[in-house]
Order: sequence, then C-alpha cells, then structure tokens
Amino acid sequence: MIPLDEHVRNPRLKVTVRIDEPRETTRIEVHGVVTAANIRALYVVARRIRAKLPDHEIVIDLAHARVSAVAIEELRERARRSLLSSGIDASETPCRLRIVDPPSIIKTKEHA
Repeated sequence: MIPLDEHVRNPRLKVTVRIDEPRETTRIEVHGVVTAANIRALYVVARRIRAKLPDHEIVIDLAHARVSAVAIEELRERARRSLLSSGIDASETPCRLRIVDPPSIIKTKEHA
C-alpha cells in the first residue's frame, strides 16, 4: 500500500466514457485519486449510463487511477452484488458492474 500524501486529501477525478455498442459494454475510465469522499461522482456517472443503456455492462476501469482501500472494497462489493448505489441516497439499482483493479491501493485513515 502507498501512504497518504497531500494531493490525496483533495482529489479530483477525470473520467472518460467509452461505449461499445456491439458488446453492450460501457467503460468508465478513471484518472486521479478515488476516495470514499469522491466515489459518489463515479456512482452518478454510472447511474446515468445505466438509465440510458440499461442492457450494458458497466466497467469501472481504475487501471490509471489510485484508489483508497475503503473505496476499492466498496466498489468490489457493489460489483459482487450487482447493485449500483445512487450516490445520493440509500437506493440501489441492479446493474451488471465490473471493476478493473487499480495498480495501487492507497492506505488512508478515512471513514466511509
């Protein structure tokens, strides 16, 4: 695990959405640092995709991101349960969800 540093405390995410219609897959490519504090932004993007393309599998690609231990565990659990959080309230939506693991997990003391 990588220790917490200053730029992790105020992370910004950049996402690119790639739609593969023949394979019914939409990939959310994430750059930046994903934490429990900003994971909601990924859920909002994924819910919009789910609303527009309900038959698509959503892939959250973290291969170019750094992710806190809390955030990766939450994302893995969502994928395992095939449930997408609203990011706003406690509601959940069934969703084919897959996670591409990040190259590194950030060790933090954050609380989900």
